[in-house]
Amino acid sequence: LVRTALQKATDKKAVPGATALLRELGKEGPGWRPRIYIVSGSPTQMREKLEEKLRIDGVRYDALVLKDNLGNLRRGRLRAVRGQFGYKLPELVTGRVGLGAAVKETLFGDDAEIDAVVYSVYADAVAGRIGNVELSRILEAGGAYSDDIVATLAALRRVSMADAVERIFIRMEKGRALADFEPLGPRVIPVRTWYAAALVLAGSGELPAFALPSILAGSGIGDDEALAEMEDVLARGHADGAALLGFAPHLVPGATALLGRDWNYRAPLAPPKVDYLAVLERFRARA
Repeated sequence: LVRTALQKATDKKAVPGATALLRELGKEGPGWRPRIYIVSGSPTQMREKLEEKLRIDGVRYDALVLKDNLGNLRRGRLRAVRGQFGYKLPELVTGRVGLGAAVKETLFGDDAEIDAVVYSVYADAVAGRIGNVELSRILEAGGAYSDDIVATLAALRRVSMADAVERIFIRMEKGRALADFEPLGPRVIPVRTWYAAALVLAGSGELPAFALPSILAGSGIGDDEALAEMEDVLARGHADGAALLGFAPHLVPGATALLGRDWNYRAPLAPPKVDYLAVLERFRARA
């Protein structure tokens, strides 16, 4: 933590492909402007360096939320220093206030923490599928302090309820088993590279096809690995092969033959009901 805090902005390395993907997602179109909301577990003291890093990388963002670890230490909130559940979920719900039911969201995280669970709980909470009592129990099990729970419930009352979260991308940083994510449904999409996420988003019309080559270049993988990534998201039903087939000029050699096969695309829907207490316990046990 100390070494990271003392790094210069120019020394900080982005995850391969993340910078290019963020730049492309942040571009405005006719009559619309995407909103990029970053919730980071980095301490507030790193704001200046992180903002400089984002400027260097050319990433436009609307909000950068950082964690007040110094304040947590002063108040003796030791588990809040390492914990993410009681920090990220209240911030996500608060960030949703005032957006309106029509605004859709795509979330990005990794498996180094429990982002997949946090994001899924958030998605079901703002959709009205989780009640206050259940949400309180989940937050408590996630290590949240009582004031964080109260703040989350208060913010949720100000949210326009909607099935707003369309997809949750989780980069497989620590190699967690894919089976761990299955109870969360096809809305959660584990990927090994951000190029795989870009393929899914291009197939759903949320990313222009001409953005794919730059994201591939930023991901640092070759044509063979790009094809493997494409086959992986197609085989798991996350990418729409029929839609991607029309983007052949922007794809690597061999993509057309791969996309021409029969693939079973699954819409990114939320599962009927998730036992989040059991899922949370499973994620912690395998951490």
